[in-house]
Amino acid sequence: MRSPLYEKVKDLLDADAFEREVDAVIQEWGALLDRDAAAMIVVERHGRSVASFQRIADLEEGMEANLRATVTAITPIRTFTRQDGTSGRVVNLELRDESGFCRFVLWDEDVGMVERGKLAVGATVRALDCYVKRTNFGLDVGRGRFGALVVEGA
Repeated sequence: MRSPLYEKVKDLLDADAFEREVDAVIQEWGALLDRDAAAMIVVERHGRSVASFQRIADLEEGMEANLRATVTAITPIRTFTRQDGTSGRVVNLELRDESGFCRFVLWDEDVGMVERGKLAVGATVRALDCYVKRTNFGLDVGRGRFGALVVEGA
């Protein structure tokens, strides 16, 4: 039975080549992966994402989301002191897709992506496993505990 993930790469591979790559990934991982997990790796290796993305206009407070959007603005990095006396850093991004825009907050070590120039205005990003909350500024999106902000093409 062919994986539904094949649909994401059928313009790049024929079905037999896809199945051979899935088998190779399973072997590469010492048979620790099932066929679905191996198929996800094959799709990602071909530059396609296995995540489904929400539109920014469809975000609601309290939901977890995956977004694919363009960085249209970056605020200056701010440092602050927490109540426990430790220092922190924060920077806000404006992310925009075809449906609208939202603010994405980067904290502490994630601010380094901006400092190192890995993240700049015009970059396309995938925000994975993020949370949405309402603030005075509208809806804010932030990286969840196991989430990631991935810069495409970096």
